[in-house]
Amino acid sequence: MGSDRPGKVAILGGGIAGLAFALRYRQLGGQVSIHERALPRKSEGLGFIVQGNGLRALAQVGRRQAVESRAYRLSGCSVRDHLGHTLIEKDLSAAKGISRSALLEALRETLPSECIQYGRRFSHFEYASSGHARRAVFENGEKVEADLFLGCDGGQSRVRAQIFPDAAPAPARVREIVSVVKSDFLVARNARRLNKIRHSGGGLALGMVPASGDRLIWFLQFDAERYRLSKTDPQSLENFVRSLTREWAGDAGLLSAATNFQHSWVCEASYLEPLEAYFHQNIALLGDAAHALPSFTSQGVSTAVEDAVVLAEALVSDQHTSLHAALFAYSETRKRALHPLLEQGKRLQEEFLDPPHAGQQIPLAGSG
Repeated sequence: MGSDRPGKVAILGGGIAGLAFALRYRQLGGQVSIHERALPRKSEGLGFIVQGNGLRALAQVGRRQAVESRAYRLSGCSVRDHLGHTLIEKDLSAAKGISRSALLEALRETLPSECIQYGRRFSHFEYASSGHARRAVFENGEKVEADLFLGCDGGQSRVRAQIFPDAAPAPARVREIVSVVKSDFLVARNARRLNKIRHSGGGLALGMVPASGDRLIWFLQFDAERYRLSKTDPQSLENFVRSLTREWAGDAGLLSAATNFQHSWVCEASYLEPLEAYFHQNIALLGDAAHALPSFTSQGVSTAVEDAVVLAEALVSDQHTSLHAALFAYSETRKRALHPLLEQGKRLQEEFLDPPHAGQQIPLAGSG
């Protein structure tokens, strides 16, 4: 597109995909505004594994060093059964563990504060007679006009629902309880590794990822058809975790004792079947809004940053003579890259539901 790039780009969602796009597009001379539903706050929230492809994409947006300075280097992956028998030992030296708040901070810190408007929850679009979106309308009544709108609003995307109303995440067979503990002792015990304990009957696993020198992210994945979680208040979550892991070897008991379950989250490990395209007219989707992957891939963060880089560069490329051509190139490029990850994620989920067996995969997709 070259000099015909969109004059105004409105990013709906100020998470990883939206911030990464803003950084790369501004580097290339573009103008953006970010509209985030939540109010600014500092909390640990969830944690992530950033794999090699994500680190390379972060380098392209100029934030790899900032992310790595806040992250925790992982050296390997260990999978054991709940009786303590080793199932997998694998090198994982290209990956980092990091808390959500630390990653967002690393992405936000070089963006001008006026780029981000908080408290703007997307409601709907107003359209021109051509069918192109003219304005995004927020629940508080405010509006923003733009030449291009980007839906970066996560797996339950309202933007996606506007342009692809029949697309929705598949019903979740697997649920996760996710939490963070502050303990340099537990971080040290994990020895710079992604550690996972799988129940020998299948459908139940406990994972641990160091996110800093004193913070450990942990998650309990369970087959929601086999293990029923009826209440999600803190006491019910604690009772549920303790009852399922009471007899397990390893650190399960230490983790639950160290956890404040008031700061734990229940997540649906759902995924999105492939869309025909990641855009419609002048509205494009990035990250989980475009391609929510099974959580077993641990590729949500890395692929979101890759989306941002590919789209930003397509919008300024002289190879594309129109906005439609640039969005089509972005969409086709990312679909080719993401389809294998989706299929691998589905296989990893099926493997999780079955009892552990010889030759099983490392619980990550596209690592390296």
